[in-house]
Amino acid sequence: MGQGTSAYDQSELAEFQDLTYFTKREVLHVHKRFGELAPEKMKQHGRNPTLSKEEILALPELAANPFKERILEVFSDTGDGNMNFEQFLDMMSQLSSKAPLETKIDFAFKIYDFNEDGQICENDLQKVILFLIQPAVTGATLNSDERNQVIKNKSVRVGNKKEETALTDNQINEIVRNSLITDDQIKKLAQKVISEMDMDDDGSISYLDFKHGMSKLNGFEESFKVTL
Repeated sequence: MGQGTSAYDQSELAEFQDLTYFTKREVLHVHKRFGELAPEKMKQHGRNPTLSKEEILALPELAANPFKERILEVFSDTGDGNMNFEQFLDMMSQLSSKAPLETKIDFAFKIYDFNEDGQICENDLQKVILFLIQPAVTGATLNSDERNQVIKNKSVRVGNKKEETALTDNQINEIVRNSLITDDQIKKLAQKVISEMDMDDDGSISYLDFKHGMSKLNGFEESFKVTL
């Protein structure tokens, strides 16, 4: 879209306005905040550089959200949390107070569907619970990369050796032991949520199940709202 750090022209702003829940002025404000996260990249690569997940996580408005890293991964085209301005704008638009409830339900479902099979299963829900309890214990047990490996069940790097397995049960149990909830309680809680939301009794939560449940949940939108 051209070089330099100049503002987008009116036709570009009009297109962004049509594709988001923002006005032209708000688009420019979001772009300003995006640029502040990596000013050197803006100088070197123009208005639309790709920022790393770590650079975007420096955004103060995301700091308190336990799902912040997962949110970035869902909105990133590459799935690794890195994104350019257009992806960042899309994310902030859907997280804004202007986004309708159905939009927030849609991306919240994607966030909770860790294995991306179109259903939220018991394993997905246990990971959601880990996400919610880890802020109190992560600092004493796991670093950010290890935390993501627990949540995403990805391979673990031990020194120079890459083990093609998830973190062990003992490592996951260590997180649980340092929290106020047991692994059995996590399992039972996940099962309880499924029993309450699974309308067709297939053992998992479909998008329609999730939409039905979240539309009745007071305060749901507040959990997925960010104002820049």
